[in-house]
Order: sequence, then C-alpha cells, then structure tokens
Amino acid sequence: MTPLGIESLPSDIARLLRALPQLGDRLEEVAESTSQMAAMREGIERLDQNTQTLPGVARDVERIATLLERLAAIDTSVKAVAKDTGVLPGVESSIESMNGRMAEIEAAMPVLVEVQQHLAKLPEAIETLGTGLDRLAGLMEQLLNSMNTLDRNVESLHASMEPIGRIADRLPGSGSSRR
Repeated sequence: MTPLGIESLPSDIARLLRALPQLGDRLEEVAESTSQMAAMREGIERLDQNTQTLPGVARDVERIATLLERLAAIDTSVKAVAKDTGVLPGVESSIESMNGRMAEIEAAMPVLVEVQQHLAKLPEAIETLGTGLDRLAGLMEQLLNSMNTLDRNVESLHASMEPIGRIADRLPGSGSSRR
C-alpha cells in the first residue's frame, strides 16, 4: 500500500473509461427518443381541438337522423357512434397525463445537455490526471532510490563509527566496565 492510497485510482479510472461509451449511447438514445416531442405535442393539441367539436357533431347527426327517419339503419349506426364517443373524455385525460410526462422530459433536457457537455471534457481531464499520475510515479521512484541510497549511507556510517564507539567505551568516565 502506498502512503497516498492511489492503488485503486487506475482501476477506478479504467472502470470509468469503460462506462463512458455506454453513457454516451444512453444519452444518444434519450436525444433520439425525445426528438419527436414537439411534433407529438402539436398533434396532441390538434387532437384536443378536434375532440372539443364532437358535441356539436353529435347534435348535427341527431338532426340528420330526424330528417332521415326512413333510414333506420343509419339512425341505429349513428347512435352507436355517439355511444362510443362517450369514452373520449377519458382519452382526453390520458392525453393530458401524457402532456405532463412529456413536459417533465422536456424540462430535463437542459440538464442532460449540460451533463453531455461535461462528459465531453472528461477525456481531457482523465488524460491530465494520467499525466500527473505518471509524474507522481516517477517522483516516487526517485524518492525510493534516494531512500535506498540514504539507508546504505547510514549503514556505512554506522559500520565506520563502531570502532570509535568501542574506543569511547574504554575511555575513563565513559561508564563502561571494560578496560
């Protein structure tokens, strides 16, 4: 274990680099999925306008049915259509719900664009970090070499001082019992 605790950095960086393509793909999928939102919104608004005119259409159909009483089959069919259009308010509420969800997605788009811009800068930052790590590794190698040299010098100094220490032990007042 190094004193700076950087053993996990290369694996963390590698894991991050492996995840980048997947993140880019996901961002492209989101952009592709939301590219048609404006056209969908316009179509939904037109559908909303069209459904508001249906009650007037039903009244006109009833007038026509009254005028064409001799055509019973048409009258029966028109009544069935009127019954089936009774579900349209439920469809309209579903459309409103979809509008809300699409608005949330649309509101999130600026954040996704900002994240994408930051991700574009990530390779440069990783390269800078890699260069710094290379420099740090070189400096640590130099430090290790210097420490090894210092250790050899201290051992040599200790070995050369040993005879002097023995002589000093024999001098009067040294506290040593050997003489």
